[in-house]
Amino acid sequence: MSQENYMLSVYNTITGQFEDITVSEAIYNGCRRSGWAVKRKDDRFHENEIPFSDLKGGLDGAYENFDEFRSEEGNPADLAVQQLTLHQLRIALGSLDKPDQELLLDLFERGKTEREIAAAQGVSQVAIHKRKQRLIKKLKIFLE
Repeated sequence: MSQENYMLSVYNTITGQFEDITVSEAIYNGCRRSGWAVKRKDDRFHENEIPFSDLKGGLDGAYENFDEFRSEEGNPADLAVQQLTLHQLRIALGSLDKPDQELLLDLFERGKTEREIAAAQGVSQVAIHKRKQRLIKKLKIFLE
């Protein structure tokens, strides 16, 4: 029984060129069938594909530009800057003396008012306000 030989064009990854090779009928048909299957799958995919130009709507009824789907919360660059700033702020707070740290904690973390802190320390509210402004200015300089 004689076998017929068939020619296939295959890509040679070493030379970077297509070459014709001789193969049996079974291999030839197998390659053609897999090629057909890929073509059918591609065709089915493209039948269900929505062209970009058909995307309409969004918040203003205009062509979609996907801006409304973006979130600034998860922007990696912004998160990195925020983390770096928080790290620098922790270092700056650590460089303050204990009474100044306590004042900032009372004001910004514990939610106390300048009046409450002033009454507890036996000083005027204006003195606490000036101290707070001085500390904020000192922190800003440290962070720049």
